[in-house]
Amino acid sequence: MTLVIKPNETISVNQVIKRGSFPSNLRIKRIFNSNNLQAQYLPEPENDYRPFEGRCKGGKGKRIVLQKSMQTDDLLEAAKRAIIWVEEIAEKSREVKEKKQEEEKYSLHHYWKNYLIQQTTIREQQRNFNRWKREELLKWEGDGYGIGKQGWSKISCDRINRRDFEEYFDLLEKRARLNNGSNGSGMKGQQKTLIRKLLTLAENDFVGHSFPNFPKISKEYKQVKHLTQKEWNTLRRHIFDLGEGMDAVTFSDQDYRALPHNPQNNKNVRNWVDVFDAINLQWFYYFRAEDMYRLKAEWFRKTDDGWICDLETTKKDRPKHTTFYYRPDAEKFMDRLMKRKPKGYLIFPDMRRPVGNAADSRVLEKLNDLLKVAIQECLPDFSKTNRNWTTLRHTSFRLTLEENPNLGIPPRINAFADNGHTSADQLRKTYLRYMDSEATAREARQSIPEGKNVRWGGKYSSKKDIK
Repeated sequence: MTLVIKPNETISVNQVIKRGSFPSNLRIKRIFNSNNLQAQYLPEPENDYRPFEGRCKGGKGKRIVLQKSMQTDDLLEAAKRAIIWVEEIAEKSREVKEKKQEEEKYSLHHYWKNYLIQQTTIREQQRNFNRWKREELLKWEGDGYGIGKQGWSKISCDRINRRDFEEYFDLLEKRARLNNGSNGSGMKGQQKTLIRKLLTLAENDFVGHSFPNFPKISKEYKQVKHLTQKEWNTLRRHIFDLGEGMDAVTFSDQDYRALPHNPQNNKNVRNWVDVFDAINLQWFYYFRAEDMYRLKAEWFRKTDDGWICDLETTKKDRPKHTTFYYRPDAEKFMDRLMKRKPKGYLIFPDMRRPVGNAADSRVLEKLNDLLKVAIQECLPDFSKTNRNWTTLRHTSFRLTLEENPNLGIPPRINAFADNGHTSADQLRKTYLRYMDSEATAREARQSIPEGKNVRWGGKYSSKKDIK
């Protein structure tokens, strides 16, 4: 053979063998420390059986060529062996691809498609379908943390092991620590729920197989932010003033419609009257943020016990929930509210609610935007991250428990929790434990005597001695 190559030189196989079927990028190389020639080849990405299609740095780097010694220093023989080697690579790629396709038939990706189709058929006529679908897609497709982005979601479900779940939970916790300093228990819980639903669909294809258990989720309970009584009074008065006091003199639908209003500017009198109505409904009835865009005048009725709310659309479409107010001043407010808004939606009634999907009406977004404006103006030092409607819900619960501690004791706590669409355990963990700690500290400060002043004496009997 007349063709020769020097150390570290490369030659294409098609320069050595003129005829035949082999890739054009197959080449021979002589490395400096061996007489044996090396074959090099980079397959097309879709035909590369290696992880990450042969990319280095965990799939983030460039693709690396396949290389193998041909165990000969003869160029022609090396070229022939290289062609055989490439055929072996192609065969291995086919086997890996077939195996991968077989695994994908029973991977979480397969069951996710079935789950989404099934649930869409069931839910598309239910309320808040768009929000449900958006949230489910985020659980699956979320950048970096989505279930569908994990390697184990692409293998056969019977090959998923406990370690896969442990590493996934570690990823979710690390993400939560960076974002909000929590351990990510909420995200872990919702992702675990979706995975379990998919594995339930997979059970029929893996009869007798036991899927791995999930790592235990340790819930973190932090003291929620709420307004003090003084801050609440300040905010309530300020929003009343922003509405130019019209809440007190607007007693009919015509009066309400006649209030100054500018669709191009949210900060107008009618909108502030709506915000004032909303914060009072929240204060008296302990509603959730998601209730605010659904509340209708028809859900309220006046009885011998005052104004009662029959919450017709409840969480997870549970039966109608009857809610009472606990503060006597609610009656006068509700009398005024029902006169100016005798029917239809109570908060921003002019805003259209998509049929069956009131969550997309942007009512809550508008409420939060105006609430932030009001807090910035009257309570500028209040935490910016907590200027939202959920903080008002926490405020209504916390201040009620402070004013009437008996509501935190069984059996009253059970009735109070149920009335506010929560649980007694949640009230204890969210409010009462911190209230008890604060009360204990106050009592201790009152009973423990002040320590003697030992700063001055000995060498230093006064500040003059220090100077």
